[in-house]
Amino acid sequence: MNPRKPIYALMVIGAVVILALTFAPYALMKDARRAAAAYIHIPLVQTAAVPASSVPAPPQPAAPAFDVAGWYAGRNDDPARHALLVQSTDGRVTLAEHNADGAYNPASLVKLATSLVALRKLGKDFRFETKFYIDGEVDKSGVLHGRLVAAGGDPTFGDFHATLVAKKLAERGVKKFEGELAVTPDFAFNFAVKPEESTARLAKVLKLGPKRWAVTEAPQGEPAFAVLSYPLNDILLYMNAHSSNFVAERLGALVGGPEGIRQYLIDELKLPPEQVTLATASGLEVNRMTPRGLVAVIRALDDEARRQGLELVDIMAVASGDYGTLRRRMVGTPLEYAVVAKTGTLVHDDGGMASLGGVVYTQKYGKVYFVVLNQGSAVAESRQLTDELLSEITLSQDAPAPIPKPEKPRHQLESTDLEVLE
Repeated sequence: MNPRKPIYALMVIGAVVILALTFAPYALMKDARRAAAAYIHIPLVQTAAVPASSVPAPPQPAAPAFDVAGWYAGRNDDPARHALLVQSTDGRVTLAEHNADGAYNPASLVKLATSLVALRKLGKDFRFETKFYIDGEVDKSGVLHGRLVAAGGDPTFGDFHATLVAKKLAERGVKKFEGELAVTPDFAFNFAVKPEESTARLAKVLKLGPKRWAVTEAPQGEPAFAVLSYPLNDILLYMNAHSSNFVAERLGALVGGPEGIRQYLIDELKLPPEQVTLATASGLEVNRMTPRGLVAVIRALDDEARRQGLELVDIMAVASGDYGTLRRRMVGTPLEYAVVAKTGTLVHDDGGMASLGGVVYTQKYGKVYFVVLNQGSAVAESRQLTDELLSEITLSQDAPAPIPKPEKPRHQLESTDLEVLE
């Protein structure tokens, strides 16, 4: 008997055990897979090559939004003081968003809401009437003995209008006035708030030397003639370009005042009531709106303007191209002549506000609506940062498409646009 046979036998048995232990997990895993598949009623299939064309491509992640908070933080500025929204015309693409639903003081961007409601309710061809009543006789030497009354609430009535009045009086033989010059309480000359001051200014321009001035109600009967204001679209352009609070308040009064404008935004634009607070139609004092709500206003204003055959450029100023608050904005930047907008500035209320809202004309998205609200006393710095930020947001995802540059800035409230009714 070979003494080594037991050793060989043990070695063979050990090898068999090792092999069994090695392949047992794979067998168990295969059985487990079959059991799981049977439990959830999904048959196992053999893995086969699948044509590449039939495999759906994985969804591509959306392009990251512009990091507005990081942009401000990188300039050692508190992002909480700022809010903005930049969107394509149809609202499907948001180029940038930050605190878009936060309620801030929009300052004079409220005038965009006033423009929308005035254009919608009055129409682009609406004109104010300033009626003139002559009560008295003109003698052979051209002296008017009696009373001349000016009645009307045209917020743009000024020197051009008075020149037309003087012409009409001269056509009636009036060379001098020996009576009383009176105006109604809503009459304003060259943006004077007090009617007494407006009377004095009118008398000076007419050069008729009345003996007495007065504030009175409009007389009964037909006027001798009436001077019509500029059409509403021209008035809106002037109001927005120069941010005229006086004009905005007069227009707002015609369409229901601040509460009437607020209710229109809630009823027609479906803005949340808690996100719209209007104390004035001009943006003075304490008002509250969100960037999202203001973009909705700009979108609606654009729609209403086009419905009446206008473009936003007909009622808002071009940055760096028009006289007014945007005259020196965007100069030398890629957005020069590519932005049509409205400024908003408050020095004291809410610690100061510097706002900008309107449209950027771009090559890819066409019109891009935007609103930027900045809180803080550093108004000049906020304006500069807004111009830089808006430019970077635009260039990061599109390219500006400037409108043709005119040879000189547009004239506003031309005397030739005035009319007289007799």
